[in-house]
Order: sequence, then C-alpha cells, then structure tokens
Amino acid sequence: MTLTLEESGKQLRRLAEEKLRQTEGASQEQLTHEEVQALLHELRVHQIELEMQNDELRRTQHRLEVSQARYFDLYNLAPVGYMTLSEAGVIEEANLTAANLLGVTRGDLVNRPFSHFISSEDQDLYYLHCRKLMEMNAAHKCEVRMVRADGTLFWALLQGTPSEEGDTGIAYRLVLHDCTSRKQAELEVVTVKDQWEKTFNAIDDVITIHDRNMRILRANKAAGQLLGLDPAELAGKYCYQLFHNGERPCPGCPEVLARLTETPYRANILHEKLGKTYTVAAYPLIESHGESDYVCIAKDITESLQMEMRLRQMHKLEAVGILAGGIAHDFNNILFPILGYAELAELRLPPEDTVTTSYLQKIVQGALRAKEMTGQILAFSCQVPVRKYPFHPHLVVQEAISLLRVSLPSNIELVAEISSECGNIVADPTQYYQIVMNLCTNAFHAMEVKGGVLRVSLKEVTIGKDDSRVLESGFFPDDYIDLEVSDTGCGMEPGVVDKIFDMYFTTKVIGKGSGMGLSVVHGIVKSCQGQITVHSEYGKGTSIHVYLPKVAEGSAEVETVAPILTPSGTERIVVVDDEKMITSLFQAIFKRFGYEGFVFNSSLDALEFMSQNPDAFDMLITDMTMPQMNGLDLSRKALDLRPDLPIILCTGYSELANEDKAREAGIKTFMMKPFALDDLLSAIRKALETKKAEKG
Repeated sequence: MTLTLEESGKQLRRLAEEKLRQTEGASQEQLTHEEVQALLHELRVHQIELEMQNDELRRTQHRLEVSQARYFDLYNLAPVGYMTLSEAGVIEEANLTAANLLGVTRGDLVNRPFSHFISSEDQDLYYLHCRKLMEMNAAHKCEVRMVRADGTLFWALLQGTPSEEGDTGIAYRLVLHDCTSRKQAELEVVTVKDQWEKTFNAIDDVITIHDRNMRILRANKAAGQLLGLDPAELAGKYCYQLFHNGERPCPGCPEVLARLTETPYRANILHEKLGKTYTVAAYPLIESHGESDYVCIAKDITESLQMEMRLRQMHKLEAVGILAGGIAHDFNNILFPILGYAELAELRLPPEDTVTTSYLQKIVQGALRAKEMTGQILAFSCQVPVRKYPFHPHLVVQEAISLLRVSLPSNIELVAEISSECGNIVADPTQYYQIVMNLCTNAFHAMEVKGGVLRVSLKEVTIGKDDSRVLESGFFPDDYIDLEVSDTGCGMEPGVVDKIFDMYFTTKVIGKGSGMGLSVVHGIVKSCQGQITVHSEYGKGTSIHVYLPKVAEGSAEVETVAPILTPSGTERIVVVDDEKMITSLFQAIFKRFGYEGFVFNSSLDALEFMSQNPDAFDMLITDMTMPQMNGLDLSRKALDLRPDLPIILCTGYSELANEDKAREAGIKTFMMKPFALDDLLSAIRKALETKKAEKG
C-alpha cells in the first residue's frame, strides 16, 4: 500500500520515538545528566532537519504533480497528433488530437496498425517513409492522404523520429499534422498558375516580361512564333535585338518612355523586315522593394490601319458621291451647248465640206462619250443604276484604240488585233470602255520610261470542260469574248500579282494612281459573270485577259426606230434655264427650225409671263435645278394655269427629279442633259402631236 507524504512522516516519527525509548531504557543508568541533555538536543535538531526535508519533499511532489498535469495537457491537447509506434507499425500510444483527427477514440487507436488509416493510393508513400526511418535512423517526413473513421479524406504531414529506447519495443514516434488547407492552397496556386500559363500562351498578341535592362524574362507563344524561337529561348535576350536586330531600343520605344515616368506608355512601331506595324504598350510592375519589371504587349495593327485607310477612302468616296451629283449637273450643262452648237454647225456646212463635218462629228461623239462617263461617275457613287444590255464589244474597243493612238508617246508601239466577227456580250458599254482604258493605262505606265509594245486583242474563244482554266481559275465551260491587254514593261513579282485587285493597292508613285483602277475592273468583270486572269514575269511584261460570256447574236439590243417626225414647227415654246448659254442655244435651235421661243433665265420671271399670258405659248421646256423655284414646282404651277400644257423637264442631274417623279407631277416628257439635237426635236414634236391627238 502506498503511503502519502504526511503518513510516511508520522510513521517515521513513531519509529524514531520507539528507538529513543529503547535507547533511554538501556542506557539511562549509564549516562550522565549532561550527556542526556546533549543527546536530547541532537535528537531535536535531527527532528527539525527531518521536518524540513519532509516539507521539501512535499513541495517537490506538488511540483511533480503540476508538471504531470501540464504534460497531460500539452500531450493530449496539442494542435498536432502524437503517436508512438512499434516496429510493426502498431500504435502503442496516441494523444487526443491524433484520435480527433482520425475520428475515433483514443482507446480505439491503441493496438491498431497505423497503415489502416492511410489512403490506398498513398500506401507506397507511407511504406517508403517507414523504410527511410529505419534505414537512416534519423527523422523523416512525408505527406499522405489519410482516411477518417467516417471515410472522409484529409492531407496529413507525417514527421517520424526513431525511438532511442530500443528495449521498450517502441520503434519510432510520429507527429501527425492536418495540412489539408495548405495542400488545397497549393493546388489552387498550381491551378491558377496553369490557367495563367494557358491564358498567357493563348493570347494572340505578343507578350513579354522584361527586367530593368530590357532583357526578356518570360515570353508567350505568340512572341516565339513572331520571332521564330521557342518562348523559353527568348529569356535573357534583349527585346530590341530580337525585334529589329538593333543594338539599342527602337525609336520611340514605349518602354523607354514608361521607365522615365513609371506609368504605362503606348506607341506604334514598324517592323521593317515583316512590313507590319505593331502597337506596343509597356506597363511597369513595381515590386515591394521599389524596382520595376515591365510587361510589354505588342499587337499587329497592320490590317486595322489598312481598314482605317480604306474607311477614310470610303469617306472620301462618299464625299465624291455627294459632289458627283453637283458635278454631273454642271458638267452636263457645259456639254449640252457643246453638243448642240456642234450639231447646228454641222447642219450649216455644205455637203462637200467633209473634213469640217468629220471634225464636228468627232466633237459630237466626244460630247456623248463624256455624257456616258458622267453617268459612270454617278453609277460609281451609287446614285444611278448601271444599265447592261447586249452589244458588239469590238466597236467599243476600236473607239478606245482610236483615242489611245493619239495619246500614247512615240516610244510605245500600239498593236491592235480586233476581230469584228466577235459575238455580243451583256454589259454596260461605258463600263467596258472603262475596262479597256484602265488596262491600257496600266500597261502604258509599265512602259513609260523605257517604252515597248502595247498589244490589244479581241477574239472569241471556247473553253471546254477539260480546259485547265476550268480548274485553275474557276471558269464555266462556255463561249467567251476574250479581251487581252499585254505590255513588254517591267512586269510584277508573284507577291504583287496576288494583290493587284485589292482596293487601294498600288505600286505606282504618288500622283500616278490611287490603287482603284484594277479593283474597279475586277468588280465590273465579276458583275458581268466574267473572269479575269493575269500572267506577269518580272522584267519581261504583263498580260491580262478579260473573259465575258458570249450571248446569242439575236439577243443584241435593237433600238426601235420611231416614225420620223418633221423636226420643224411654228409653235410657241417657253424655255426656262438659269444658264444663259443654254437658253441662247435653244433660241438658235428654234430659229433654225421655225419655232417661236420665249426664253427666261429666272423661273419667277417665266411664271409671271405665263400667268399674265396663259394662251401665248404652246409648250414649256424647263430645267430642274434653278434658284428661287425648281423645275418641278414651276411645272405644277404652269399646269394649274394650263392643265393640257405639254412640258419637257430637263436636268443635268438632280436627286429631286427623275422620270417617275415627273410623271407623278403630270409631266409627260423627262430628258437628261446633254441630249442630241434630233432627240430634242423629236421630243418636242412628239409632245405637241400627242396634245393635238388628245384634243381630237
């Protein structure tokens, strides 16, 4: 039976007293009084010493009990699990934390193999951990997934230490720490890093990270593709050496400017070797120690700049379209007197003066061609529809060649091989004329310096289903009219040939071309279901073929020949036009053909005359675009005065007037200036005769 400290002290005292009595009884007669007193004193001192020792023992025992309690708290309530394992891996001891981590009571842990709590996927890791502990006889740690009693998994850090008490049967002590949160954080870091890497390399823009000396620290996949190296191989190299093989930063480098201000900066840099423009942005990455790395992002904006240029050109074309109407009106008003007076002059010539007659006929022909070109300006600006119909193309080509012969320099020889036996094509003759002139102009520019031979041919060809052009150029097997324009000039490189039909692409110097000619030709050919091919050799020349489908001979447009009306008359006609040259022309025409004319250059003056003299005239011919009052409004007021009045509405061009609007206003005849003399006289007679027929 174990005695307490107090009980042990009392028992010791009893034994001491008993021994003292025995000693007193045996030696009482032999000791002197002084000896007895000394002995008593010694016993009392010894007694005090024993009592002091007892007090110290009690204090020591108390401290031991407190220490044991502290050890219990530290061991069992520690934030990590503590275990002692046998050589067989069986749990000998475990604290409460270890039991709580595994979801069992501490009693259920003892005598169970620790491996039962290791995930099956990590058993090999645990086996290696135990093996290293035994072989190295030193501390070792590993991370494994463990299984709680309820089946849930958690990550654990195992820190094992071999036991120094070899005779106790304990192999090693184990510290068990739940590191699930850390492992999840690490996994999130890995996931985020992986996502960042994928995003970094998926971006099409070139991204590089530089140190303060402009050396590349990291680069994405796009940077490697641009510079022709693996992204890892770019690290340590200077960006400007890779970008333009220079020894110093590019002129206007945004990174240099960003370093001066420690703020983002952006600039456009031309890569001369690639012929591309990049917008480069530099962003400082300021670290906690105050130094900065830089992220540089380069985006290829070549196409964007080209699109901006095209958009500006489109805006210019839009402005041209807005101006085209006014230009057409004024130009046609100028052409009208030229055409009219030339025809009047031709009528006054004696029959034998054939030379002057031919000159005047050329003037008339040129004026009519100019009228058609004005129509093309309006068509190009989408203000009037293009009219396509069957015609004989050799006539148009011959007309263009006759103009080219007198305009080409002497160092260029023009060779024409035009077959008059070619069939018809469906197109706009003026557009076809434009094709011939654009191709010949390009050929002329190619030989302008050194001269050469400009060859123009027109012939009929048949492309069968086995023809190589069916596969190579997308032809349909059919009969075509082949227009070929070739030159012996400088020729083109293959890369240039692929771009010649692109809008605004040109190799000519400023002032020689806008890059629109061949693009327009290509558009016209495609709109006519045709094909265009190009063959060029650098230094030898270029040959361009335009193939338009042939149509049946009987499908050519045949103008209906109207009955010839007597061009002269005696009727009274009011003419209103703000151009004095035009009203003077009408006066000359009326005088030549017997009409009585009342001409006005003001619509208000004409209205006043008609209001005061409603029966003094038989017809009204008025221009559309005039100050104060336009032709439509004047016609409506004239019809209010005379509902049966024949009216001819004329215009060089106006968005406010066309044949449908004229008809809605009660106007029977609408004419576009300039018009031929015969057309005018026929329209006058037709309108007057129609009025007479309606009256019966």
